[in-house]
Amino acid sequence: MVRVTSQRRRLPAFRTDEEERAFWETHGPGDYVGALVPERVQLSRRIRARVRERKKNLTLRMEPSRVREIKAVARDLGVPYQTLMRMWIVERLRREKAG
Repeated sequence: MVRVTSQRRRLPAFRTDEEERAFWETHGPGDYVGALVPERVQLSRRIRARVRERKKNLTLRMEPSRVREIKAVARDLGVPYQTLMRMWIVERLRREKAG
Protein backbone atom coordinates (compact mmCIF):
# COMPACT_ATOMS: atom_id res chain seq x y z
CA MET A 1 0.00 0.00 0.00
CA VAL A 2 1.38 3.38 -1.03
CA ARG A 3 0.78 6.25 1.32
CA VAL A 4 0.76 9.73 -0.10
CA THR A 5 1.41 12.60 2.23
CA SER A 6 1.06 16.20 1.26
CA GLN A 7 3.17 18.92 2.75
CA ARG A 8 1.75 22.34 3.29
CA ARG A 9 4.37 24.75 2.10
CA ARG A 10 4.32 28.38 3.08
CA LEU A 11 4.75 31.10 0.51
CA PRO A 12 7.72 33.36 1.19
CA ALA A 13 7.14 37.08 1.73
CA PHE A 14 8.21 38.88 -1.42
CA ARG A 15 9.73 42.35 -1.21
CA THR A 16 9.42 43.16 -4.91
CA ASP A 17 7.54 41.98 -7.97
CA GLU A 18 10.84 40.89 -9.50
CA GLU A 19 11.59 38.71 -6.49
CA GLU A 20 8.16 37.07 -6.76
CA ARG A 21 8.55 36.61 -10.52
CA ALA A 22 11.92 34.88 -10.03
CA PHE A 23 10.39 32.60 -7.39
CA TRP A 24 7.51 31.47 -9.63
CA GLU A 25 9.88 30.81 -12.53
CA THR A 26 11.42 28.01 -10.48
CA HIS A 27 8.40 26.80 -8.45
CA GLY A 28 5.00 25.36 -9.31
CA PRO A 29 1.74 26.70 -7.89
CA GLY A 30 0.54 23.16 -7.18
CA ASP A 31 3.03 22.90 -4.33
CA TYR A 32 1.46 25.89 -2.58
CA VAL A 33 -2.28 25.33 -3.05
CA GLY A 34 -2.75 24.79 0.67
CA ALA A 35 -1.10 28.13 1.42
CA LEU A 36 -3.41 30.12 -0.84
CA VAL A 37 -6.47 31.78 0.63
CA PRO A 38 -9.59 32.12 -1.55
CA GLU A 39 -10.76 35.67 -1.99
CA ARG A 40 -14.28 36.86 -2.73
CA VAL A 41 -14.63 39.41 -5.50
CA GLN A 42 -17.52 41.62 -6.49
CA LEU A 43 -18.45 41.75 -10.16
CA SER A 44 -20.49 44.52 -11.67
CA ARG A 45 -23.98 43.66 -12.90
CA ARG A 46 -22.82 44.23 -16.46
CA ILE A 47 -20.04 41.67 -16.17
CA ARG A 48 -22.30 39.16 -14.40
CA ALA A 49 -24.88 39.53 -17.19
CA ARG A 50 -22.23 38.94 -19.86
CA VAL A 51 -20.96 35.82 -18.09
CA ARG A 52 -24.48 34.44 -17.71
CA GLU A 53 -25.45 35.26 -21.27
CA ARG A 54 -26.12 32.06 -23.14
CA LYS A 55 -23.87 31.24 -26.02
CA LYS A 56 -25.33 30.62 -29.45
CA ASN A 57 -24.08 27.61 -31.34
CA LEU A 58 -22.32 28.51 -34.55
CA THR A 59 -21.23 26.29 -37.39
CA LEU A 60 -18.02 27.34 -39.07
CA ARG A 61 -16.53 25.35 -41.91
CA MET A 62 -12.73 25.34 -41.98
CA GLU A 63 -10.01 23.33 -43.58
CA PRO A 64 -8.79 20.53 -41.27
CA SER A 65 -5.23 21.88 -41.52
CA ARG A 66 -6.39 25.25 -40.10
CA VAL A 67 -8.23 23.52 -37.28
CA ARG A 68 -5.05 21.59 -36.43
CA GLU A 69 -3.08 24.86 -36.41
CA ILE A 70 -5.62 26.51 -34.10
CA LYS A 71 -5.63 23.51 -31.77
CA ALA A 72 -1.82 23.58 -31.61
CA VAL A 73 -1.79 27.28 -30.68
CA ALA A 74 -4.55 26.72 -28.11
CA ARG A 75 -2.64 23.81 -26.57
CA ASP A 76 0.50 25.99 -26.29
CA LEU A 77 -1.55 28.70 -24.57
CA GLY A 78 -3.37 26.22 -22.32
CA VAL A 79 -6.90 27.11 -23.43
CA PRO A 80 -9.58 25.14 -25.28
CA TYR A 81 -9.41 25.81 -29.01
CA GLN A 82 -13.02 27.01 -29.25
CA THR A 83 -12.37 29.49 -26.44
CA LEU A 84 -9.28 30.73 -28.27
CA MET A 85 -11.27 31.22 -31.47
CA ARG A 86 -13.94 33.12 -29.55
CA MET A 87 -11.26 35.31 -27.95
CA TRP A 88 -9.76 36.09 -31.35
CA ILE A 89 -13.14 37.03 -32.80
CA VAL A 90 -13.99 39.29 -29.85
CA GLU A 91 -10.55 40.91 -30.03
CA ARG A 92 -10.99 41.66 -33.73
CA LEU A 93 -14.51 43.03 -33.17
CA ARG A 94 -13.16 45.42 -30.55
CA ARG A 95 -10.42 46.60 -32.91
CA GLU A 96 -12.91 47.15 -35.72
CA LYS A 97 -15.23 49.02 -33.39
CA ALA A 98 -12.38 51.26 -32.18
CA GLY A 99 -11.59 52.19 -35.76
